[in-house]
Amino acid sequence: MMGELEEGGMYSLDIKGKNPRGEGIGSVNGVVVFVKNAKTRIGKAYRVKVTDVHRTFAYAEIVDENSKYFIGNGSLIIR
Repeated sequence: MMGELEEGGMYSLDIKGKNPRGEGIGSVNGVVVFVKNAKTRIGKAYRVKVTDVHRTFAYAEIVDENSKYFIGNGSLIIR
């Protein structure tokens, strides 16, 4: 049985793969989560905030304030 995710909820997510658009892919409570606008590294754990929940998947964004990541166009974002 798949768990419930809440929109706006904060979760720890291990990136298991990437899709062709560069989004990180992982899962939380059995729900597939796509990490938007980030070139994440496979095998790394990130703190994410869920932004959009669908029936079988969700979208999230990285929320670590001290994290560095790249957006889809290759620009480095430092928070």
